[in-house]
Amino acid sequence: MARPTVPLNPPPCRRPAARGLAFALLAAAAWPLAAQPAPEAAASDPAAPEHYLSVEKDFTSNCVIRNGVQLLIRNTHPTRTVRVWLERTLAGRPTGDRSRSELKPGAEAEPLGCSVSSDQPQAWRVVKAQFLD
Repeated sequence: MARPTVPLNPPPCRRPAARGLAFALLAAAAWPLAAQPAPEAAASDPAAPEHYLSVEKDFTSNCVIRNGVQLLIRNTHPTRTVRVWLERTLAGRPTGDRSRSELKPGAEAEPLGCSVSSDQPQAWRVVKAQFLD
């Protein structure tokens, strides 16, 4: 009985540079959409805590190597702390991961993660935000 042959040294992965460039362009185009407040909450009240959340990007090496950028969230209110619940999506689908953060006024931006994970676009959506004080 013949045994199937398995190559001992599989050929190296030949991912075209165009694919990496496409992911980088997609991440750069999609980053303003990441971690945006829920439209129904943001439209209801201009003084809502969602209006004081700012999404920033940073070119950290661990994200750039994956053709993405580091996404961070910051509270821009001058005096009030915001508690925010975020939902993560991967490849446009909710992952079921939710996080809660308390963002203090004037504090450093809190890192969320890379805009690309496992060669798929990753983003965060504000589920709920409220002032704590």
